[in-house]
Amino acid sequence: MSSDTAGRRSETADAHLRARFRIEPRPEGGCALLEAGESGHDVRQNVVDDGRCLAEATVASEGGPRLLDGEIGEGCICPIFDDYDCVRTIEGFDDGELILSLSTIDRATLSEIVGALREAGAGVRLERISQSEGGRDGPTLELEANAVTEKQRETVRVAVERGYYETPRRTDLGGLAADLDVSKSAVSQRLGAVEAKLISELFDAVEGASR
Repeated sequence: MSSDTAGRRSETADAHLRARFRIEPRPEGGCALLEAGESGHDVRQNVVDDGRCLAEATVASEGGPRLLDGEIGEGCICPIFDDYDCVRTIEGFDDGELILSLSTIDRATLSEIVGALREAGAGVRLERISQSEGGRDGPTLELEANAVTEKQRETVRVAVERGYYETPRRTDLGGLAADLDVSKSAVSQRLGAVEAKLISELFDAVEGASR
């Protein structure tokens, strides 16, 4: 654990982020879960010190719980999480992907974990992210990432990286349009759609908390 991570942990108290991913490990990872069948749920899993993965899961094709035992391959993603302040739970698996929920202290740590997964050759797709304020009063905002299209997601990524949402802005719609090779109106429509979704989610969260 880095000193930066330790510092962030001391500052965040009990507030944290929760995210749900679909992760496709490298085929040579030898994932015992993914080799058990096309889909499954109710997963309980443990990484053993001698380089083995032990898991119990209900495999859809069999209709009941099954004990799985496999060696951890080079592309296994599970050891990656041990390097970070996080809690991970494998919820299930489907069509070559692990469905995994993750709780961690802040966005920076979450980004580091995603980066490490991708460096290991895994495909990572965010499905849902929410922020918990722990014991403090106030709404919890949850965004369903599936409601955002790939083009919208890419536009937001470029906008954040180029400083469009900073004050003062480091770029404008024209600059983003040039970076993305689309029209300014297309950029505006994509960002507007995501912003409207965020505002709607925030309004629902605030209204729900006030009832």
